[in-house]
Amino acid sequence: MSTPQTQKKILENPFVGSLVVPIAIVLFGSLIIFGITKMLSSERSYKDLVEEIQSKTFGNKWVAAYELSKQINSSQIPQAEYPWLVTNLTEAYKQSIDPRTRGFIIAALGALKTNIALPTLLAGLNDSDLDVKFHAIVSIANMPKGIQLDWSKLISMLESNESILKQAAVLALATHMVPAAQLPIKKLLQDSNLTVKYAAATALIAYKDEDAVPTLKDILLINYPDVKARVLPPALDAQQITDLKLSVIATLQKSQWNVLNSFLLDVSNNDLNNSVATKAKEALNLLKK
Repeated sequence: MSTPQTQKKILENPFVGSLVVPIAIVLFGSLIIFGITKMLSSERSYKDLVEEIQSKTFGNKWVAAYELSKQINSSQIPQAEYPWLVTNLTEAYKQSIDPRTRGFIIAALGALKTNIALPTLLAGLNDSDLDVKFHAIVSIANMPKGIQLDWSKLISMLESNESILKQAAVLALATHMVPAAQLPIKKLLQDSNLTVKYAAATALIAYKDEDAVPTLKDILLINYPDVKARVLPPALDAQQITDLKLSVIATLQKSQWNVLNSFLLDVSNNDLNNSVATKAKEALNLLKK
């Protein structure tokens, strides 16, 4: 599993493509180990993988858990088997001392997108390991809309000392449009960490909160770094800036919020990145209708 310092990206999520793609970031960068390709490519059923996760002798339980999450994501497991999976994976989570294994078990449970996995996902929020907590937050973000959940724990994570947890919590809460989260997310517009501030502003689009507008304008006006200039590296590189602008524009379009239409017109005419300018023009045309 990656360390807290390892850059991560948020897993696939209906809201992710329009929120914090360049900001909060994947946990699976540690998969490059000797023999891993062979291990992941072997043909094993989901029941074989669960057995390996539960085994007292099998050495790489986290690899089995990761492979299981892949099978679930590719819809290879019938829904009738979900209760069995949740029961067995929950027990494996409780018994595992390896944070990598716990993290990928949580990821596998989250991939099921079933309410019966929620108690274990909530337990993951209290895990001692940062990456397990991250997996749990993202898994909750990926749950179907309308789930019944006590959101207080996730809201409290908006005050975490770990910026990656703040960003993931912003994503989850905004994805589910939790009313009680709007004000705490708004407070992050004053966060000293730019990526947290930008994540909060983008998330507030879903709430159509006009307090986010100044920061959203700042995002759309960020200058791309001059790679030839002999200056200190910028806080965000050109690709991150591009992705961030595209995230804001896509979220405005998805939320059908036209508050920045005049700004989008300027972006469509003047942004130096063609993909950003084109996306701004597309969003503007749709938001005018």
